[in-house]
Amino acid sequence: MKRRRDRIFAAAAGALALAAAAAAQPDPQHEVNAQDVVWVVPGLDRVTVRKDIPFKQAGPLTLGLDLYYPADFGAVEGAGAKRPAVVFINGVGDGPRGGRLKDWGIYQSWGRTVAASGWVGVTFSSRGPSTESGPDIADLFAFLAKDGARLGIDTSRIAAWVCSANVTSGLKFLMERAGRGVIGAVVYYGDSDLARIRTDLPIYYVRAGLDNPDLNARIDRLWAHALAAGAPWEMVNASESHHAFDALDETEQSRRIVRETLAFYRDLFQPPPPPPAANAARRALSFWFGHEYAKAEAAYAEFLKTHPNDATAWMRLGLSQAYTKQPAAAEASLERAISLGANGPIDLYNVACAYAVLGEKDRAIQALGRAVDAGFRDRGLAERDQDLASLRGDERFQKLLDRIGAS
Repeated sequence: MKRRRDRIFAAAAGALALAAAAAAQPDPQHEVNAQDVVWVVPGLDRVTVRKDIPFKQAGPLTLGLDLYYPADFGAVEGAGAKRPAVVFINGVGDGPRGGRLKDWGIYQSWGRTVAASGWVGVTFSSRGPSTESGPDIADLFAFLAKDGARLGIDTSRIAAWVCSANVTSGLKFLMERAGRGVIGAVVYYGDSDLARIRTDLPIYYVRAGLDNPDLNARIDRLWAHALAAGAPWEMVNASESHHAFDALDETEQSRRIVRETLAFYRDLFQPPPPPPAANAARRALSFWFGHEYAKAEAAYAEFLKTHPNDATAWMRLGLSQAYTKQPAAAEASLERAISLGANGPIDLYNVACAYAVLGEKDRAIQALGRAVDAGFRDRGLAERDQDLASLRGDERFQKLLDRIGAS
């Protein structure tokens, strides 16, 4: 009888524990992972979802992916339709407490947001922790490269989205192992210790200004590394946003970043039409303005093949040749410019600068005198211009400065 009572008490205690556990479950509205994306795209309710497609067998564990398709998928393309895809990288892995990341409300919402924008959203399971999930991430992308076409994915146009702790292994994969079909990525509020920074992969990278200071300091160091490498990263400091702003911050800044994220993907997947024929003068001007004188010389030389009487082009060609230490070529170009009408005060001043840079003091002084005779009156410029540094100790230069000052 005692045993029976013990079993009854045990069963009752178990029921109470279950009831307590059930009662302890928080309301989804209080959970970060249960939220939707703060910017709502029309058509979310018309998205089609295929769940738990196996992509890897890891011992007894089958890892699967979910696909989110646009409502009009196949309607335009017909049989064999293919669309670009955005892969939401799972770097932290699935766990007993957090469940499957791809089942979180925010990831389902992002999958629908991408699909409603016209592309295929991909979420998937992996094994964590974030420092060890690289093999599963790599195998997911390898699966898409091999089998994505039969699932309706254009395997030459795949982009990634990765956030928070997922960035640890996710960004490392993108920088070190991603194949040619991966053409860009969005990174939110996370960092990674990278040995390599790719300079051929566009990244839209957002730092949440109100995030953990230590995390932001690491992101700052990573950004400095990327800048030094010349990486094509668009770096956004969301100064008024928190970690997980895309799920939490119902602000214009957060919504704008989501819109810009979708625009980033749109530009990747649907590049703009080819630009009109290049403007040769503008191309040369860009090098001139950027003080890239070797490139400016080549660009102006090319421009002058079709515009042989352009005095400004000859002047800038001559100056570029002076800056690249080609005295004979510079002299010929500068004289040609003068003969075509580039003989105003500033033109002659520039000729003086060219000869001074080349170390030809007599010719520089002569040209500067002609500039003063023609009306050059900017003494301050002449005194501080480093191009004229070689003339500073020449008394003839001082006399010309006196003439400018006395004018």
